[in-house]
Amino acid sequence: MKKLLLCIVSVVMLTGCGALSEEEAKVAVLDSLENAFKASYIADGIGLAVFADQTVTEEDTTWYRVADNYSSVEELKNQVDKGYKGEVADELKKTIEEKYKDIDGALYSTGVGGCALPYEIDTIREDIEEDVTINQIKSSKITITLNETEYTLTKKSDEWVSKAKIFSCN
Repeated sequence: MKKLLLCIVSVVMLTGCGALSEEEAKVAVLDSLENAFKASYIADGIGLAVFADQTVTEEDTTWYRVADNYSSVEELKNQVDKGYKGEVADELKKTIEEKYKDIDGALYSTGVGGCALPYEIDTIREDIEEDVTINQIKSSKITITLNETEYTLTKKSDEWVSKAKIFSCN
C-alpha cells in the first residue's frame, strides 16, 4: 500500500497535476491562434490560392483547382476543429462546404474570395505573438487577451480551441 501511495505521489509531483508551464501555454496559445486564423482565412477570408487555368464547371458554377497543400474538404474542416468549437466551428464548416468541393480526388474552390482579415497568412504567428497576452493558465483552460478582447481557450484532445470567433473581417 505504501508503494502504491508513493508511486501516485511521485506521478503527481512529476506531472504537476497536468498544469502547463508558462512556456508550454505560450506555445499552445500560438498554435491555437494560428489554427483559428487559418480556419477563418480559409472560410471567411480570401481563401486558398487557386490555379486560374485548371477549372471544372458543374451546374453553372466554375470550380478552380486549389493550389495549396490541402487536398479535401474534410482536411479544411479538420483545420476548423483545430481552432474552434461549437457554433463558430459549425458556421465556418458550412461556409467551407459552399466554397470548396472535392472533384475527382482534388480540392476545388469557387475562387470567390472573402474579406480581409487583420493579419497576413504568411506572418500570422509572429504578428499574433506581439498582440497576445496570457492572462490565466489552468489545466483545461487558458484565458488570453488579443487586441483588447479576452478569449478562453479550452482543451479538446490535443488542441486548445475557442467557442468564440477570434478572427473576423475588417
